[in-house]
Amino acid sequence: MNPANDPEEKEWLQALGHGDENALRRIFDCYYSGLLSDVDRIIPDENTAKDIVQEVFVELWRKRKELAVHSSLRAYLRRAAVNRALNYLKVQKRFAFSEPETQLAAPPETILEGASTPEDLETVLHDAIQNLPEKCRVVFVLSKFEQFSHKEIAEQLDISVKTIENQITKAMKILRSHMIQYRNLSQIVIIGLFWCLNA
Repeated sequence: MNPANDPEEKEWLQALGHGDENALRRIFDCYYSGLLSDVDRIIPDENTAKDIVQEVFVELWRKRKELAVHSSLRAYLRRAAVNRALNYLKVQKRFAFSEPETQLAAPPETILEGASTPEDLETVLHDAIQNLPEKCRVVFVLSKFEQFSHKEIAEQLDISVKTIENQITKAMKILRSHMIQYRNLSQIVIIGLFWCLNA
């Protein structure tokens, strides 16, 4: 087991390797909600997301004596959760990119009219991303939030890099068209937001 750089994580991993169930509980309490949010971006179904995250912790316990955590435990668990979510989608055969996709419906006008704080902006953007067509959303999330390379996404989903580029472009167009309706938001903030997403 390769220890993580964070002293607390290192302590948890060492205890976990010795079969300490309390260490598993501490790790679970620390990272569960964050992992649930990560999986929810890919599979916006609460029960399925919970099952996937719980499976990650079961696997963590099962492999406790042979773990190889090279960066942070959070990053290790996040990648494990994302990979499980992608495997779930592949098993469900939900990635035939030739299939037509429904377009994103406009967010409720009341949300757009009333939002005025950074928290509101985050909620509007999150909702818009969650309502992207499924294949478009998954590719976008893997690229922009999980920092997968186009090559990694292509390998994970068994699609071409060109398809990935097309899906990301499509996602950006849809999100831009909806964020521009955010009437109380400065155009500078909108431009800055999409500059970050395009980076």
